[in-house]
Amino acid sequence: MVRVMLSSILLAGLCLGIGTAQDKNAPKKSETKKIEPAPQSDAPSTSASPRAKETVPAAIAGDVQVHFLNGSIVRMVIQSEKLDIATPYGVLAVPVKDVRAIEFGLHFPDGVPAKIDSAIGKLGSANYRERDNASKTLVELGPLAYPAALEASRSKELEVSRRAKDVVKQLQANHPAKDLRISSDDKLTTPTFTIVGRILTPSIKANTELFGQVELSVAKMSTLRAVGPSVRQQEVDVVIDAAKYAIAGQWMESGFESDGQTKVLITAKGLVDSWPQQPGQWMVGPAGAGGGRAMIGGNVVIAGGGGGFGAARGQIVPQIHGGALFGKIGQDGEPFMIGPRYEGTLDKEGKLYLHIAPSMWNCNSTGTYDVKITRAN
Repeated sequence: MVRVMLSSILLAGLCLGIGTAQDKNAPKKSETKKIEPAPQSDAPSTSASPRAKETVPAAIAGDVQVHFLNGSIVRMVIQSEKLDIATPYGVLAVPVKDVRAIEFGLHFPDGVPAKIDSAIGKLGSANYRERDNASKTLVELGPLAYPAALEASRSKELEVSRRAKDVVKQLQANHPAKDLRISSDDKLTTPTFTIVGRILTPSIKANTELFGQVELSVAKMSTLRAVGPSVRQQEVDVVIDAAKYAIAGQWMESGFESDGQTKVLITAKGLVDSWPQQPGQWMVGPAGAGGGRAMIGGNVVIAGGGGGFGAARGQIVPQIHGGALFGKIGQDGEPFMIGPRYEGTLDKEGKLYLHIAPSMWNCNSTGTYDVKITRAN
């Protein structure tokens, strides 16, 4: 252990020494061009070379999974040919075969808005029984009453505000946050763009395995997502280059898109040289310096001193995770460690980006990892 620590200190000093020597030989300030890092783009990286492999038959048009406000989940095939959605630019008729996901805004069944208004009005009644029944009615109406109760909680009438706040707390305790919507806008996702507006179609015709032909009210739905087997890529192979993506803030778009629900398996192999000034002296794998084995001068040793595989989520520390493979969903997503193997359900919908933790020696890295991302059927 003492020998490894001494080697680490010596390597760090050599990196700093090399950097100082390079600074002395650098051109004068007037001769130096500042090179800005390439901006991250939504367009797939050409260096990633993703190769999507369709391993299953084509999806059935309209094959979806619907989450209802009461917590139930039903898989079905939509029979309606299109959905009409009102937008600021006119009404669009979207073919069901192009629907990938819908996040429903607030849609009230007939008579419900009147019930909500009546209950809100009675929260400040002089009659205690009326006030009590009004609170119970709002709680029973569930997420549909949430926006009105939230607004009433800001009332200047103390009794109304107090009771409305109590209703809000009960609704938050009884229902997941994703169901407590305050917007009436629906968000409909297609393969090419997302449409935000108001779905005008009051109900959707569908066929279910258990219930046969049904007609479902849009007001009772929370989300809808296409689940056909080849809606998205089933398998993607990419190569991530440490010279480009083992730099703080540089992430590579993998070409894989998470649906937030399906289990995935991500495997990685290869070696990255975290100290290329002396090639082959400090080689690490996808687990990084803190979670796997590294080579110092051809001798395999336990690298790093802490952390370990899976230790990081949200924070990448080169001194602990140097060389480790990380991922995130969306450009603003929270980083999570992938390492040599990650198996689980990515809890967010969006593009998967990859990154290699920078060298623990504050040096540029070289080498590549071969990454395979597979969606479970």
